[in-house]
Amino acid sequence: MLHHCQDDVVLYPEYSRGTAPKLLFVCRTEGEESAIPRVMHKHDDRLEIMFIAQGSGQYLIDGRQYLAQEGDILVFNQGVVHDERPHVSSDSLIYSCGVNALQLEDLRENHLISRDKSAVIASGDYYTALRGLFDTLCSQVFDKERHHGAVTHHLLNAIIILCRNISLARHDELNKTETSLGMSIKEFIDEHYKEPIKLESITNELGITQFYLIHVFKRFSGYSPKQYIIRRRVGEAQSLLLNTSMDVTTIAGMVGYESVNNFHRVFKMIVGIPPTQYKNRWMEGIRSTALN
Repeated sequence: MLHHCQDDVVLYPEYSRGTAPKLLFVCRTEGEESAIPRVMHKHDDRLEIMFIAQGSGQYLIDGRQYLAQEGDILVFNQGVVHDERPHVSSDSLIYSCGVNALQLEDLRENHLISRDKSAVIASGDYYTALRGLFDTLCSQVFDKERHHGAVTHHLLNAIIILCRNISLARHDELNKTETSLGMSIKEFIDEHYKEPIKLESITNELGITQFYLIHVFKRFSGYSPKQYIIRRRVGEAQSLLLNTSMDVTTIAGMVGYESVNNFHRVFKMIVGIPPTQYKNRWMEGIRSTALN
């Protein structure tokens, strides 16, 4: 069946005039490789979009706990703290891409959805299309196909617009009353987690009891305040290990640990491997990608 297609439509009607998103990276992780947790962290220079083609995992995004499953799209807006815990599975397959210079009308820079929308969206009938787009995007970038720059530009825009349309169609809004106090607690911890923070300082700031604080935040995020502080520190340490040449002792002090031995113990407990091994594995992956 032949369907007429208009050739005078505006290609990207929601982009602010004169802007075009740029692809920073694309990643495909498979099997147990995808199960290394990426603990509490945020990106101040980009948006990340993740697509779970196979597998599942627990994700905390902007203070909200999600169980993500096969076919789900995960949106990590710029500046939003998130925690990634994919479930260990031999057949897991996860795609992700980093994007900057995205400016949609009525949204902040590098934001795909507004804060009151669910950050995990079921792709539904668009599963096959999204998987195909991500797979082709990876092939173009990894294999450096002829004119891959032009092709990846359009593939990226197709992914962004498709994910945006799916999100708008779902109408999944978060309960503002339910999240208000939990968000206030989260924001206080995000600002002070590198300090020797005590629960009393949070309760005094918000005017609530310690029991109520723990109850509300656990219900809101899935973590106790202490667990959240630990994961924020470890997540920041992961970012510093991957993006700087600082040694482990320096990083431990920067994220709030006076004892490097205590930092080693906590990092291994959360991530599953010691900090130096974590960095080495990441560097080996970069070298392997470059060789291929």
